[in-house]
Amino acid sequence: MLLIVGLASFAMAIGLFFLGRQAQQAQLKEEVRLQPAAAVAPDPFTPSVAGPVRALRAVPSPTDPSPESGKVRVAGHYGSEPGLFGGTVKAPACDARRLADLLLRDPHKSRAWATTLGLTTADLRGYLAGLTPVVVTMDTRVTDHHYREGRATPDQAVLEAGTAVLLDRYGVPRVRCATGDPLRPPAAVTGNVAYTGQSWRGFRADGTVRVLPARQPLRALVLTDVATGGRFVRPVGGTGATDRNVPGAYGSSAPRGTAAAVGHTVAGLPPSVLAGEPVRGQGP
Repeated sequence: MLLIVGLASFAMAIGLFFLGRQAQQAQLKEEVRLQPAAAVAPDPFTPSVAGPVRALRAVPSPTDPSPESGKVRVAGHYGSEPGLFGGTVKAPACDARRLADLLLRDPHKSRAWATTLGLTTADLRGYLAGLTPVVVTMDTRVTDHHYREGRATPDQAVLEAGTAVLLDRYGVPRVRCATGDPLRPPAAVTGNVAYTGQSWRGFRADGTVRVLPARQPLRALVLTDVATGGRFVRPVGGTGATDRNVPGAYGSSAPRGTAAAVGHTVAGLPPSVLAGEPVRGQGP
């Protein structure tokens, strides 16, 4: 009898040990939500202010990603990199003016939104007017903020290539247009990643990127036309009316898509058009 009781106690202890290990491993997994380009995530700040979502000209080969993966290396791209963002010539991907109108209708919501980016509600309309509407051309990691219980609640997310966003003057995504959510750069993931939400064709965990602020404020962005694959230039803060086509090529020997590739030039376009004067601060 004592032997049976001892064995049962031992088996229970082993079971509790493994349950504890599983719980601990579950806690170490950090959630990253997958957000398709046109999908509306729960608790958006506003209705969509994005234009029609067009398919990118180049679609990656289909894969069958696992919903979970281990630690994933996310490549860094400077916001000044030509072709990192795209759009349609003479057409904005997002209506920043309407977004400002929607936010300012609700003092609590506009305050929560502005505070997320270190602004006041008085700054909001002018700030949004200075952002540039584009679409991301690669699956992009961000910190998204949803409006829950009167607050901006951060979530780690991947925006699908083709998602409409608004960029600041350093080429950093600051708004997801389909939800009006404010965006900040992604937080570092120190544990294993648990991907949630709806995946899409061509998604690869190791193919996601993060955007680094350009080393100085930009005057214009070199965008990829999502319909033709050609290049065009959009001034920072422009909504499409002043776009112009420019034949271009990468002028850096560094691998495309890496933080080292910062010396890009575009054929027929002086580098001075892209970059402004260096400044000390990099803004919110």
